[in-house]
Amino acid sequence: MTRVLVAVSGGIDSVVLLDRVIRNGMEVGVAHVHHGLRPESDEEYEFVRRLADKYDVPFHGKRLAFPNGGSQASYRTARYAFFEQVMQKFDYTQLMTAHHADDQLETVLIQLQRNVVEVTGIPERRPFAGGELVRPLLSEPKRELIAYAKRYGLEWREDASNATTEYLRNQVRHQIVPQLLASQPDLVQVVSETARHQRELWRTRYRQMENWIQDNVRLEMKAFHVKSDNLMCLNPVERYTVGRLLSMRYGVEVGTAIDRLLTSAQGSGHFDLEGSWGLRKQDGLLSLQATGQSLLAPHKQVVTTFPAHVVFGTSLFSLDVEDDTDGIPLEAIELPLIIRSVEAGDAMKLSIGTKKVARIFIDAKIPREKRPFVPLVVDATGRIIAIVGVRVSDFPDKSGAMCPRLMVKW
Repeated sequence: MTRVLVAVSGGIDSVVLLDRVIRNGMEVGVAHVHHGLRPESDEEYEFVRRLADKYDVPFHGKRLAFPNGGSQASYRTARYAFFEQVMQKFDYTQLMTAHHADDQLETVLIQLQRNVVEVTGIPERRPFAGGELVRPLLSEPKRELIAYAKRYGLEWREDASNATTEYLRNQVRHQIVPQLLASQPDLVQVVSETARHQRELWRTRYRQMENWIQDNVRLEMKAFHVKSDNLMCLNPVERYTVGRLLSMRYGVEVGTAIDRLLTSAQGSGHFDLEGSWGLRKQDGLLSLQATGQSLLAPHKQVVTTFPAHVVFGTSLFSLDVEDDTDGIPLEAIELPLIIRSVEAGDAMKLSIGTKKVARIFIDAKIPREKRPFVPLVVDATGRIIAIVGVRVSDFPDKSGAMCPRLMVKW
């Protein structure tokens, strides 16, 4: 039997979703996460709890707390971890969220802005917590949800933070989408349908490339081998898909390495990957290989006051605050600072976007065996603000104004 856990924020979208699911006679539970970021969060928590009582369905609530603050990504990760725990503990088979067609349009525009290869928007469903995550409103525009709420006299809460333009999605929602809709009123439906077709196309492409891999790649437990000529016969999108499939299989990103080695004029070469992995080109073959265990890195350190003199492995450096026109604006970071080694998936914010730390090491020609001993300076939000001796993160403040700034000296 299908047992549905509905994620309810208290906003109009999730309230409409909850009402619909209950009217359809499904067995339902309500999940709400209190992020603690706004004064209204307490009242919204109680509103959703009362709403569950009104419908006579179970309520599952959680209050998040990040002592030193957290990024949007950290809150999202914690939110979905809670949903997963509730699903498994209480035997729910589906998690439903209230993403709708307007969200789909915003997501596609963001993917285009970020030059994403797979511009497919938000999927209608995907595996989650032993069941699946379902978005039943994805083909319906916001205006239809508003009409539904008014028709049935539903009550909801407005999140004031949705009106700000601090985040990229809100900038797209309030500054770009209205201009597009003014010239093409049916754009929400058009993009929603186009995204659906693209998802079907990519599903087909992945199936085809899975078959290609079975026929052309020798797969081992911790290695694969494929002829360069066979890869060159694929078009760029097909090679990208093969790279994604192999990356998911081995847990390490290989797509860029495949492209670099294939286009190199050299008959042989090596591309360092994350952790202890490497991709080698030799004798007409591309081979992924585990090159050995990663070196034991120095222990993490915490810095709460300045000046601070840090010894990290064989590295010596200082952190100090000075009134200057150069350096990291102190107001842009949150204490305490953590000094640690690189971890899988680490990325640094740059003016052109984000770049993986592993890639920065490769570009800086830092030998693999030395990378665990290069200190990373990370603030309380998880942002990597400096790779000591290699790179400093880019911050929006480019005014050159005299203000307190963090100086990293080595």
